[in-house]
Amino acid sequence: MSFVYALRRSIIGWSFLIFILAFCFAHMAPAAADAQSGDSGQRPRVGLVLAGGGAKGGAHVGVLKVLEEMRVPIDCIAGTSMGALVGGGYASGIPAADLESFILSIDWQRVVGGQGMRDLEPIEQKRSSVTYSNNLELGLQDGRLVIPSGIINTSNIENLLRSYVAKSRQKTDFDDLPIPFRAVATDMISGQMVVLERGDLATAMRASMAIPGAFAPVATEDYVLADGGMVRNIPVDIARGLCADVVIVVNLVEPAVTRENLRSAAQLASRSYDVLFAENENVQLRSLTATDILIDVPMGDIGTASFEEIPQTIPLGEAAARARIQELSKLAVPEASYLAWRNAITTDQAIEARLAEVSFEGLERVNPEYLRAKATVRAGDVVDAGAVASEATSLLALQDFSTIDYEIEGTADDATLVWLPKEKSYGPNYLRFDLGLYVSEGGDLGFNIYAQHKRTWLNSLGGQWQNDIQLGRENFLITSLYQPLDIAQTFFVAPQIFLVRSDEDVFHDSDRIGTYRFGDYGGSLAAGFNLANRFQARLGYLYTRRKISVETGSPLLPEGDRDDAGLTVDAIYDSRDTRFSPTRGIAAALRYMQSDESLGGDLDWETGELGLGIALPVFSRDVVWVTLAGGSALSRSLPPDRAFALGGPSSFPGFQLGQLRVEDYWTIGTSYLWKFKDMTAIRGEALYAGLGLTAGQVFGRVDQLPGEDIASASVFLTGRTIVGPLMVGLAGTTTDAWSLWISVGRPVGNGTILDSNMFR
Repeated sequence: MSFVYALRRSIIGWSFLIFILAFCFAHMAPAAADAQSGDSGQRPRVGLVLAGGGAKGGAHVGVLKVLEEMRVPIDCIAGTSMGALVGGGYASGIPAADLESFILSIDWQRVVGGQGMRDLEPIEQKRSSVTYSNNLELGLQDGRLVIPSGIINTSNIENLLRSYVAKSRQKTDFDDLPIPFRAVATDMISGQMVVLERGDLATAMRASMAIPGAFAPVATEDYVLADGGMVRNIPVDIARGLCADVVIVVNLVEPAVTRENLRSAAQLASRSYDVLFAENENVQLRSLTATDILIDVPMGDIGTASFEEIPQTIPLGEAAARARIQELSKLAVPEASYLAWRNAITTDQAIEARLAEVSFEGLERVNPEYLRAKATVRAGDVVDAGAVASEATSLLALQDFSTIDYEIEGTADDATLVWLPKEKSYGPNYLRFDLGLYVSEGGDLGFNIYAQHKRTWLNSLGGQWQNDIQLGRENFLITSLYQPLDIAQTFFVAPQIFLVRSDEDVFHDSDRIGTYRFGDYGGSLAAGFNLANRFQARLGYLYTRRKISVETGSPLLPEGDRDDAGLTVDAIYDSRDTRFSPTRGIAAALRYMQSDESLGGDLDWETGELGLGIALPVFSRDVVWVTLAGGSALSRSLPPDRAFALGGPSSFPGFQLGQLRVEDYWTIGTSYLWKFKDMTAIRGEALYAGLGLTAGQVFGRVDQLPGEDIASASVFLTGRTIVGPLMVGLAGTTTDAWSLWISVGRPVGNGTILDSNMFR
């Protein structure tokens, strides 16, 4: 009996112990899970829904700051467009304060507007790709024109997103992120919604914000993905299906539309897009229940493309969230629980790796050894996300690519950087077009219609074939070859054949006495070298057959045919941020030619010319321009038709185009430009009011008048606009000459070195 009694007591004791352990385990497991979710008791799962809205989406960061302040943990996130960008970052474990720092640190003018990229372009690319009235580049494939799928190059945006969520890109299942996440996009093939839940997080965010026509879509094996706002700008149902018992919706509200807002074609086109969005937004907003929380953020005049105003959107989001504090407080958890949740999900996106290898994959035309020669990140380097992103930006400046993707494979101590550059789908034959118009009160009327064809990567060293044609005041047809001699493209040869015809006015003092036609045909062969991205020098031989004839008026120059042939030297330096109306940088050019009978010319003559232009930013908005130029016949007699032709807004304001034809000259000019109107700030397009002063001397005038000191003063309006360069000005000189002019698009006139493409 004692044995049975003892056994019974033992069984009862062990049973009681097992019961106690089971009870504790059953309550401890949820407690541990609740520490992850931010609460020690039962609470509803919270889904955050972030609406699309372009630049307005910066308000989401302000809302997140208040949610953290209120200690409201988030269990899942669904976002569209800019909502996907902010939501993807928060889901990756980036706290609101760090998101704010990141958003505010972005140079949107560089990322979206492409400003600052010019300094990264190779010098030959700067020299040869010259259009003014537009930035449109077309392709030519199988005899048909191919238009790019987006007006704005998104490569910088993609590069930004990859560094933004560098570590989270390694997680291909978005459920494995610190906070489960979904991005919404539209399949342009079927027109249906696509919920992105797997893949590259940066690519998913980019696809969600690909506004059709503006940004190129993201093409996959199954879809062509564009802006999700067209089908689900406020994805409430996606958040519910992902996790949410309660949803917090951040809605970006624009002012009410009035008749005054619907007057122009652009306003109506923009409104049609808003109507498309509003339809699917209203369906989602009507699904909200009494327990859901809607945070409406009034955006005022801040528009979808107002990226420069993003800093102003964050306080708007904060204010709107604080207006809903009473409702949000119901979702708050104790401080200790919230800190446990926050610490559990916070993830540093920084990566660092020692590279054992760097490879380039997927290239069809571009020689990977050329990219390797240009690269600054090499095997053996220790790199972080910033270094890789900077390298990607440099590669993106090359004319060959639409985007530069990359992956870092292996371990932190033995990694491989795999570059995945995507060549432009519409290459390698590119077309550009340009227009220009110049009118002055004194009788100048000129226009230019220009077209360029360029065929890249003719061979493994990067040979280029270029054809230029222009009709107007100056007509030309030029075909040229640029053939590098080494893989780094430091040295090159450049043969050229040309046919040029121009009609130029000839003056006696201030009187227009005749119009001459200059016809040239011939060719050249030059060898040269490039130094970094800013300097190029060429030494060559030029042969020109020139025909001179009087079209109207009195003859002042000798007529007839003549051969000019001899040695040429050309050198350029260019660090300007933009070719026309730069706000910073230097342009310099040197031209020299020696025509000699021994080299095939009919006459011996020699000229040299030097130009320098400097743009200096002042008070962060204004600009000072300084120009210096000079030309000389040097030691030999110069044919009158080869004289330097001064006049016009570039070389000497106040004179008509080519009014002063001289053997020797020098000029110095300075202008102060006040910025008074931002046209498209994100692209750096603005209007300036300018005041300019120019002084100089001229010698050996073709009209036989004595040389003299000359000065001029000018007032003008100038800037880069949506239709290209614009300049309207009025100038007068100390010789009583004056000019009122307007110039739009491609510049007209080619008298001195300051009239060349290097200086305008």
